[in-house]
Amino acid sequence: MSHPKAFDGRGRSAAAARRAHASYRLDRDQFSRRWSLLMIASFGSREECAVHFGVTYQAACNWFDGICRPYGDIVAHAVETLPRYAEIMQAR
Repeated sequence: MSHPKAFDGRGRSAAAARRAHASYRLDRDQFSRRWSLLMIASFGSREECAVHFGVTYQAACNWFDGICRPYGDIVAHAVETLPRYAEIMQAR
């Protein structure tokens, strides 16, 4: 038998947590668009992008075209290595 949760009922609901951080969230389309702009601004070609991140040429093409988004490890690498990350991704 498991023990009852000591703090049961004291936290925020999922909906309240989303509302609390709503001003900081990008929707998927906005993120894809900004990621695409970041790739275009940071790399001269799709090949350079693929080599920089260690992904396939097709993944780089999809990012340039805004078709799909990267995984978190790729985003973390971009934060650390691309000087214009904050400027482009946090544009208001």
